[in-house]
Amino acid sequence: MNVENLVSIIGWIGVTFCTIGFLLLNTRTVRFDSWIYQAINVIGGLGLVTSALYFRDMPNITSNSIWVIIALYGLLKPYFSRRESRRKGVA
Repeated sequence: MNVENLVSIIGWIGVTFCTIGFLLLNTRTVRFDSWIYQAINVIGGLGLVTSALYFRDMPNITSNSIWVIIALYGLLKPYFSRRESRRKGVA
């Protein structure tokens, strides 16, 4: 298998994860603020970014990088909220 095929497979895995995440959200199987939904988006976005970087597709590099950053924010937000609450003395 050559590199181009491998990168294409990674991109298709990214498409699959993003699509499944969107489907799960719309069928109310997951909540938008659940860690599983955010993790699905991070994995999907990273697959799409990898593919876009290899093929030098700047619009997709940009949009999917933003997608990953937003999903990482969603994953990390509960952690920082708990830390802030503990720091303020709220359990």
